[in-house]
Amino acid sequence: MKLVVIGGESLDVLQHWVVELFSDVRQGSQGKPEFKVAGPVWRAGKLYRLEAVKDVHILELRWALPCLLQAYLQKPEDYLAHLLGHATLFAC
Repeated sequence: MKLVVIGGESLDVLQHWVVELFSDVRQGSQGKPEFKVAGPVWRAGKLYRLEAVKDVHILELRWALPCLLQAYLQKPEDYLAHLLGHATLFAC
C-alpha cells in the first residue's frame, strides 16, 4: 500500500499528520475481496422506488459495463450517454 500526500504545510507537519491519521493502517497485501453472485444484482423488469434522503435534484447512477474494446467502432457508450442525456417530456 502506498500513500501520497501533497500539501502547503512543511514536511514535518505533513509527516506528523500522516503518522497521526494513518498509523493504524496495516501494511501488506490484504488480497482482493471476493464478490460472488449467482446472477445480476438487479432484476430486469422491476421498478425500484427509493425515498429521497435529502431535498436535492440529483440522480447518480452507476453500473459496470463489460469491456467495450471489441465494439469501439459502434461506440455503445455514446449511445447510452445520448439516451441518458436526452431531454424528455418530464425534464425540468
